[in-house]
Amino acid sequence: MTERRRAQGWFFLGILAVLIMGIPYILLGQDAIFVYHDQLDGEVIAYLLKARHLWDGSGILPEFMNGAAKTALTLPAPACVLLYRWLPAWAALACMQVIGSLTGYVGMFLLIRHVARSGERLSHRQGVTAFVAMAVGCLYAYLPFLPVYGLSQYGLPLLLYCVLRLGEADGNRKIYIAAWLYVIFFGVNSSLVLAGFAVLGIWALWEVITLLCRRFRTGQGIGWLLLLTVYLLENGALLQEIFGGVGAVSHKAEYSLAPVAFGGQLWTNLLQGGQHSVDYHRWILILAVCFVIVTGIRLGISAGDKKSVTGPEKALFLSCGGILLSAFAAAVWDSSIGVGIRSGLGALKGFQANRVLWLSPCLWYFALGCCLLMVAEELPGKQETAKSVRKWLAAGGMLLAVGVTLLTAAQVLPESNLKPNVQKMLRADYGAMSFRHYYAVGVLDQVQQYIRDNFAEEPENYRVVSLGIDPAAALYHGFYCLDGYSNNYDLAYKHRFREIIAPELDKSEYLTEQFDGWGNRCYLYSSECPGYYTVQKGGFYFQNYEINAQSLKELGGRYLLSAAYIDHCEDTGLKLIREDPFETEDSYYRIYLYRIMEK
Repeated sequence: MTERRRAQGWFFLGILAVLIMGIPYILLGQDAIFVYHDQLDGEVIAYLLKARHLWDGSGILPEFMNGAAKTALTLPAPACVLLYRWLPAWAALACMQVIGSLTGYVGMFLLIRHVARSGERLSHRQGVTAFVAMAVGCLYAYLPFLPVYGLSQYGLPLLLYCVLRLGEADGNRKIYIAAWLYVIFFGVNSSLVLAGFAVLGIWALWEVITLLCRRFRTGQGIGWLLLLTVYLLENGALLQEIFGGVGAVSHKAEYSLAPVAFGGQLWTNLLQGGQHSVDYHRWILILAVCFVIVTGIRLGISAGDKKSVTGPEKALFLSCGGILLSAFAAAVWDSSIGVGIRSGLGALKGFQANRVLWLSPCLWYFALGCCLLMVAEELPGKQETAKSVRKWLAAGGMLLAVGVTLLTAAQVLPESNLKPNVQKMLRADYGAMSFRHYYAVGVLDQVQQYIRDNFAEEPENYRVVSLGIDPAAALYHGFYCLDGYSNNYDLAYKHRFREIIAPELDKSEYLTEQFDGWGNRCYLYSSECPGYYTVQKGGFYFQNYEINAQSLKELGGRYLLSAAYIDHCEDTGLKLIREDPFETEDSYYRIYLYRIMEK
């Protein structure tokens, strides 16, 4: 009973540590800080626009890229659109962060405790194993994943735990039902194209192996079918567009693919992980390699006796195998062989199968937990005295494992999403761009009201483009935009928009490659500040900016919102509406309003 209470105490202490993450968001509100790349500039806008048109039954988003199809914006966690329907966007995003981290903690805690129960010596040490589970679970919860992706990363440990419970021959019905419900919950709060395809693929491979080994469990099979069904229902329109030839040709058909060296990419995948899946696991890698070698030597001495393999050891080998498999698959996809295959896939060649690396963080931290459990197994109990060799091995393993855990924590915590918000609370002048700053709250409201008062035009009656300020800001405020950030829009629209920005593309090989070879950012590029989509107010101004105003007008454009003054704007077909820019005392932007001149 005492051990059980200790275990419960560690579990709830971890819950408290994760919930603390939400306090800064409550106190800061719109002044909270979120990563804006691939989050505020894209996914949040996808949630907002889908929430605005949730029940209208239309297949288009009228505000986005002159009325793009809804498949131009795919929600990473579809069920979370309800948060953006009911809450302010900053609060919805904060909820996604807390819910995601909390799910990650609970999942990792249960997963490690499940492995601990399989060890004969660990089953009586609930307090120790719960402390290990709490420590690793908190580290995983604080990893700086982007909350807009829902449970695509944070939810993986709990999904793996449910799969393991569904594989138990003696599992009771209540556990099966709870596991199936979480599988559905994971499906509606995660993305098929980001992580779901990898989960389905590896899970299917596991089911085939169990079938061949005559260990197939119906519960696991039903779980896989449930997840597949959820993903098909969520992504039906997108899949029909891709495989059924329905709708326009995607701009992905013009993606330019550049192969990378397989060996170097494999090493990078193992050391660093993939995009948006950085997990600071280098010390864990060293620890895992050491423990795998030591365990391999021990098994060699025992002549490979399978019965001598403990639960944590088996779990460590499986997690390391999964890591190697995902790193290998991602490297092949990006290599010359993968690029050669992808080049003939049309719009599918832009599919990022290297996102399989999103599974790696879960496996790395699971491996850390297994190593700590292996150390706990070797510790002598109260009534036993360890042999000198075993005692020294256990002591060395403990020092190494604890050291790696502390070094990893020293990397994770300063890089967590909590740190910048704590600094913002302590220093009002903290330099990172806040939610309010990024979306120009209080500034673009003035612009919209000025157009309404002076030209009697409502947002739905005109179209705008943005320069030096991300189009996401205008979309956030309800403007109808010609520009936007999408990974699946009409190729013909890309060509028409290119005519508008052609004068600037002609000045920069980098910008030409960015738009023609990629093109997800259908923006007004400028050769004077290539790659910068947020120009802070100050001394910068556009000295030689050119635009094809006639093409912009033909596409429906009437106003241009610029974060900097455009010198000689009349030469390019623009007219400054008001000499004084729109701004607030503490705004990040200063917005100049231009109108497309009549021919």
